[in-house]
Amino acid sequence: MQIKNNIWKQHSGNETLFIKKYDQIHVFEKVALIHEKLEKIRFPYIIPLKRSKEPYLLVQSWQKNSYSADFSKVKHRKKAVKILKALHETNQHVDWHLYSEIPKQKLIQKWQARLERFLMQEKELVKYLRHHYYDIVLYANKALEKIQQKPGTGPKTLTLLHGDVVHHNFLITKDGMKLIDFDLAVVGDPAEEMILWMHRALPNMDYDLERLLLEQKYLREICLAKLHYLQYPNELLREWQYVLHLGDHEKDVFLEYIMPFTEKALRHWPDLMSATEKIQEMFEVG
Repeated sequence: MQIKNNIWKQHSGNETLFIKKYDQIHVFEKVALIHEKLEKIRFPYIIPLKRSKEPYLLVQSWQKNSYSADFSKVKHRKKAVKILKALHETNQHVDWHLYSEIPKQKLIQKWQARLERFLMQEKELVKYLRHHYYDIVLYANKALEKIQQKPGTGPKTLTLLHGDVVHHNFLITKDGMKLIDFDLAVVGDPAEEMILWMHRALPNMDYDLERLLLEQKYLREICLAKLHYLQYPNELLREWQYVLHLGDHEKDVFLEYIMPFTEKALRHWPDLMSATEKIQEMFEVG
């Protein structure tokens, strides 16, 4: 049964398989390498790959009755952070930076390019966002300026980052939560990955940064020097550029979600900016 253009669910003997076809050879080779290294060190939070005679196919056991994590739930947030911390600490066993198949993280350049595309799409986006378009641009410019002035310290050793820490890549299975889809994996600073994860988690808890930091020790350990990165409205920039690639029907459906999401985010953004600055000041004084 075909699920997406490149994904199938297939029965084979006594088991059901998840099959993903890759058009880009370098992405397949990267994902296969990551699974090979993680399986070798018995990393417990992935679904092992199965051998395939067909080229560029990723084959795994189908996870019956599985479902995506819900970042509005404390236990799911805590488990997701535990898994990401474990992933980042695999650099104690694997020298990830030695593998040319895995690109290096260039977050600031990526964010600059995302804002530039957003600016180029002003005419189309203002139709939907109206004055909110200019609010998003203002916050993005201010954040990038602050980040460039104060890039924050990086780790002595870079490590493997998952690269796409959206909730549906944390799969709840009968064997516990698993991390799936390493297509966007990079080597970089784990603090930047956790900033991106916080961008995903905070909307589910009314952008209460202090509560999230108190809840998650790992975030306090590695993110404080780069906490101002949270001021970049990454989710809004990405999601609104996604809107423009949808067909009319899909666009109407997605707008019912993204409009209230945007309004809520922008209501909370001034307080989020203040919270990051307050917490960083306390961290630097301490």
